[in-house]
Amino acid sequence: MRDVPPNLAILGLQWGDEGKGKLVDLLSARYQNVVRFQGGNNAGHTVVVNGQSIALHQVPSGALHPSCFLLVGSGVVLNLEVFREELNRLAERGFDLSKRLLLSDKAHVILPHHIALDRWREGGAGKVKIGTTGRGIGPAYEMKVARMGVRLGDLLRPETLKDIVRTGYEEVRLRLGDEAKDLPSLDAIVADVLRWADPLLPFIGDTQTYLMDAWKKGQSILFEGAQATLLDIDHGTYPFVTSSNCSLGGLFTGTGLPPKALSKILGVAKAYTTRVGEGPMVSELHDAVGDRIREAGREFGTTTGRPRRCGWFDAPITRHACLTNGVDGLGLMKLDVLDGFEQVGLVTGYRDGEGRVSNKLPACAAEWDTLKAEIKYFPGWEKPTRGATRLEQLPKEARVYLDALVESVETPIAYLSTGPDRSEGLLYTTTFLEGML
Repeated sequence: MRDVPPNLAILGLQWGDEGKGKLVDLLSARYQNVVRFQGGNNAGHTVVVNGQSIALHQVPSGALHPSCFLLVGSGVVLNLEVFREELNRLAERGFDLSKRLLLSDKAHVILPHHIALDRWREGGAGKVKIGTTGRGIGPAYEMKVARMGVRLGDLLRPETLKDIVRTGYEEVRLRLGDEAKDLPSLDAIVADVLRWADPLLPFIGDTQTYLMDAWKKGQSILFEGAQATLLDIDHGTYPFVTSSNCSLGGLFTGTGLPPKALSKILGVAKAYTTRVGEGPMVSELHDAVGDRIREAGREFGTTTGRPRRCGWFDAPITRHACLTNGVDGLGLMKLDVLDGFEQVGLVTGYRDGEGRVSNKLPACAAEWDTLKAEIKYFPGWEKPTRGATRLEQLPKEARVYLDALVESVETPIAYLSTGPDRSEGLLYTTTFLEGML
């Protein structure tokens, strides 16, 4: 029998879309429990198996391994209709989760009026555009904090649900003013919620107690982060962030487990940088090189289909994320996308309007506008890295670039992805993933 792997968190280190789903899928084969602890269906993880792509938005990426028990923690906001549809699609592909799924009774529900408020905010003239997906995630978290939210546990008592939904519903009507006329009625929303929830009721329960028991019994737990540290409500590029803590702190509040339940932290980043939506991105390339990265990397949102903004690897933001999360090793993804470039850039710092260079991230949104990327260029490589599974298969030029990247972020590479499929990648310099992949 193989050793039980350490309890491991997998967290994004950029602005999301780093390839966390591939690593969760690879590692979850060794794990007994896989947990989503924050975010909603604004996050999408894509897993590629034998050339077939499976997009997972709310179901944990361990779904493809029959031995994994799947949990959705209290820090998640759940769209019931989307979640049910995702379960149905997985069942059609041969993945039946009915015996290995538990949803926290303390997780909050995304309701139709949350979605309406989200779209009203993004679409109104004169409003600050955050670049949300319009799926009601922010308003659902807002209602949670304002104590006007609806929890999954409330769905188990349908006789009280209307009164619980009413407070948040009336709040949204008040904010929308004249535009509230397009909202469904309160009765219609309650009826829809009960209909969407009905097939999910058997899965609602106490995930905190389940995880506590699993931890005390020595069962292995893999924690799957959604989005990424630069989208964290506290530690990201505020206000252009999501509404939850997608850095390490969100793991503990979103599961109810103490910090000592976690053993290792794997941070995930691309070998370049992307971002969707509004907000600062000092490394962004507004030229043919950026377009080439986008096309080669197929950089279009899993959830929205929106084209992603692309640029060279941004060491300051990734270093910030590594320090914030206490990352033990990097999962560096999509190195193969840089194959064939004449030169490859690495953003090592930011130059401000007075010529000073720093690797610190500003807290004020206006300060980002004054910064320019300080870029160090490296020779590209002609020999492809695509599909490499051994260190010696990498071109010398790629190794030089990766060494400089490691030095800039002060964190070793644990795993290097050289293509989208499960089989395309290799262990790099650290040892804590040995025996787990």
